[in-house]
Amino acid sequence: MTYATGGPIAALDYNTFATLAGGMNEIYADLHSGATTLPTAGFGYGQTPLVAVSAGNTILASEWATLFQTMRDCGTHQGTTVVPPLPVANPIIADTITAYNTPTTLSALVGTLTTNKFVLAGGQTSVIVGTPFANPAPWTTSLVYTFQVDFGSWNNARFFFNSGSSVSITGVYTPAPTPDEVAWQTLFSTNFPVSMNWQTTTQAALGNIIVNPPGFYLTAPYSGLTTIYQNLYQKYVGAGPYSGTNYALVEAKLTNAAGTNGKIDFRVTLIDADTFPVAKAASRMTYTINRIQSAGAIAYPGSYAFTSGGFVADL
Repeated sequence: MTYATGGPIAALDYNTFATLAGGMNEIYADLHSGATTLPTAGFGYGQTPLVAVSAGNTILASEWATLFQTMRDCGTHQGTTVVPPLPVANPIIADTITAYNTPTTLSALVGTLTTNKFVLAGGQTSVIVGTPFANPAPWTTSLVYTFQVDFGSWNNARFFFNSGSSVSITGVYTPAPTPDEVAWQTLFSTNFPVSMNWQTTTQAALGNIIVNPPGFYLTAPYSGLTTIYQNLYQKYVGAGPYSGTNYALVEAKLTNAAGTNGKIDFRVTLIDADTFPVAKAASRMTYTINRIQSAGAIAYPGSYAFTSGGFVADL
């Protein structure tokens, strides 16, 4: 590579920083289509890729400026400080492009943006609120709710999670004036939403008894999704006569093998294991599935479909 401060920029210089492995396309676009395991699957925001320049061709000012803009966008998305600052205007003088700073500094910047690929800065997401679903029938000992999120393709699912997006389950329990239903209401009001991202599952309050709860990818010490349901979250109701028996459990799995498609199945189960369980009326438990997706400098480029599998009582 001939890239040096004050010198001309060759096609290989541009392609090294823009389109080749280790360049901006690896994080900004996608060089690992269909990858199922980290680290390769975790590269790629799914944005429009930069186009390689053929050897011997002139590097246009617009191409160089677009390269810099991808760096700015990734930096804004991650909250990555660019040192030294990238120029605000195109780095051109009389249409002649010269090397910016030193090759070590520019390479280091690309490396930093790559290292921070999973970092998400504040203000870079938007919440897509789902439709509320309430249980249509009464229940006594168990209430199971299932739903599926379909990203349309495995790569779309990768782009969703790679860009810092997450699936968030919100639950609202409207109690009757009985101790056990008040306990359920308190559990949901203090511990939900429960959200799964690329690495793990988090909740609104402490108390998840699942150690290192899974996320989308396997990343030690966290496990990743497989085609078998795994526990994402489990929480017993608070203090009182039901604190050791009644609990909520959230599980997830891939609908098909990793790399096949972008479908994820979720299951939320309420268990009333009290010696004398009390019947609960219909329409007390309502779930809403929200998607918290990247929508700032890096906007999630794919789509998804949400399907409610409905409720099953007292299995």
